[in-house]
Amino acid sequence: MEKKETACQCLDDLPLAMAYVPMQKWGDQYAPAVGLERGTIFPQLDLPFIGEEAVPNGRK
Repeated sequence: MEKKETACQCLDDLPLAMAYVPMQKWGDQYAPAVGLERGTIFPQLDLPFIGEEAVPNGRK
């Protein structure tokens, strides 16, 4: 009788991922109060999550 693998056991045979992260260039900065509100002082990193607004899902 075959032993059924769990999801975690299936992942054991896969290679680790390699990430590429480019160096951030120093640029413009938000004022401290704006940076605190936005969660970053760098406008280039200010990528707000807009959720379902970005993906049409057919709901009205």
